[in-house]
Amino acid sequence: MKSCPGQLVVHRDGTAAYCTEESAGGTCVGEDRPHRGGFFACRVVDGDNCPYCAVEPVTVAPR
Repeated sequence: MKSCPGQLVVHRDGTAAYCTEESAGGTCVGEDRPHRGGFFACRVVDGDNCPYCAVEPVTVAPR
């Protein structure tokens, strides 16, 4: 089974927003496949637009 090197970003309701591999210029193998970068929850309040998904992904440095 193929996996994706990226990180899957999901909305609060569980739907996929995008994969970081795609925003980096690569190709994601599919949201239903394992993502080696794990996943990131996009915190969106019900009824609001998703500002996180409208901008470039935020890189978080490890502590």
